[in-house]
Amino acid sequence: MKVLLIQPSQILKNGRLDKRKRRWLLGMTMPYVAALAPPDIEVEIKDDLLEEITFREKCDLVGLSFMSHQAPRAYQLAAGFRNRNIPVVMGGFHATLAPDECARHADALVLGEAEESWPRLLKDFQAGRLQARYQAKKLSDLKNLPVPRYDLLNLKRYKLLNIPSQTTRGCPYNCSYCEVTQVYGGKFRHRPVDEVIDEIKEIRQVTGSDFIYFVDDNFVANREHALKIMERLVPLKLIYGCLATTNVGDDPEVLDLMARSGCLHVNIGMESISPESLKAIRKKQNKVKDYERQFKALRDRGIGYSVNVMFGLDGDRPEIFDSTVDFLIKAKVPVSFMFILAPRPGTKVRDQLLAEGRVFDHDWTNYCGFKVVYHPKHMTARQLEEGYWRANRRFYSPLSILKRQSLHLFSLHMLPFNLFFAWAVRRRYQPLDHYF
Repeated sequence: MKVLLIQPSQILKNGRLDKRKRRWLLGMTMPYVAALAPPDIEVEIKDDLLEEITFREKCDLVGLSFMSHQAPRAYQLAAGFRNRNIPVVMGGFHATLAPDECARHADALVLGEAEESWPRLLKDFQAGRLQARYQAKKLSDLKNLPVPRYDLLNLKRYKLLNIPSQTTRGCPYNCSYCEVTQVYGGKFRHRPVDEVIDEIKEIRQVTGSDFIYFVDDNFVANREHALKIMERLVPLKLIYGCLATTNVGDDPEVLDLMARSGCLHVNIGMESISPESLKAIRKKQNKVKDYERQFKALRDRGIGYSVNVMFGLDGDRPEIFDSTVDFLIKAKVPVSFMFILAPRPGTKVRDQLLAEGRVFDHDWTNYCGFKVVYHPKHMTARQLEEGYWRANRRFYSPLSILKRQSLHLFSLHMLPFNLFFAWAVRRRYQPLDHYF
């Protein structure tokens, strides 16, 4: 038996399919799903962004995992294989949070975590008793997880060979724009330290990469667990990146160990400089008055960082764009990833906007974080879109790049990245589409 796992691409605004020769970043989902399959099942992974899907691929079952903005392309792929009488299984965030919609395009769904339900589905399929929906009765304890099958990928297709790994799952917070707690439950779980380190050693051997990217939604949310992981990383002499909230800058012990254990980059969910906007999305852990001090604490230890910024929140007014960029320049933020709020299925903010009749665009393709699909509270949709692009252009202007530069090694490494973003946003081309 052979299973074909496909990572869908996305349909562009002109109707064409997004295709590229290489990706910047490597994803973990499909290699991990492949690792969950029993050893007697052959698995192939194809990336729709990088490879041609002919619908003539030899396989017995197709698996698709995708985010909301990829759903229209996922449905095209499903239809192509089902027309050849090849059953299609869908999983991932969108399938979990919009199951009735996805059920119209698939023969079976894997809802939520896959550790128990995906092997059970494969067993049922082999026995000829495939069911419509599979969902584990309880959350995984994250013990004895398999190592993702990165050996199934052509790693030469990825520009940055930062190999994903996971030490925890879930998030202790409950921000209204995020699906994490809806998919992974409100319980925060962590993997055994020994198993994480063993996995990293195996990944290093298989891929030849010394750069690990921890995909935990908040790497240091379980402080004691993170400290144990980092202590074990020190002798491995790796470099790594991770995600965290702004309050990581409040913990000198954690920061010192981050620096000592090889942390090159922390992506920080700053989201907004408006207390009113942070309150609107229930981001209670962020304190605007502390941002500059927290960022400086990272910089003082030689730890690189980037911040995520979200526009279109209910506390945002037309001046939010310029005031945000002014702050980012003043704080010498090396890199900022800017987004427009995308009210995806399963989020509390989507429920709110639907109840208030503010969502005007229901095409999932536009739920990518770069387009306006709802009426903002204190500005027009056009003001939000134009302000978003203006903020990108100002932040990545030559003068801004010059003001934000420092002798910090990460800042120097990010200079080409800044220049690429500057080139892209001047052409109203979203660089993150190319980056990811």
